[in-house]
Amino acid sequence: MDASQFTCDGRTHCSEMNSCAEANYFLKNCPDTKMDGNNDGVPCEKQHCGF
Repeated sequence: MDASQFTCDGRTHCSEMNSCAEANYFLKNCPDTKMDGNNDGVPCEKQHCGF
């Protein structure tokens, strides 16, 4: 994953993400995200990062 392609731009929700990689970047690098409801470190499990 090339993190340089992402930028903290104020988005905070899974519905605003385009991929699991993008969601992970936002969760790790951007403030006040709301993408890890169960606090397990995996964002957007229902939308982008589900298994």
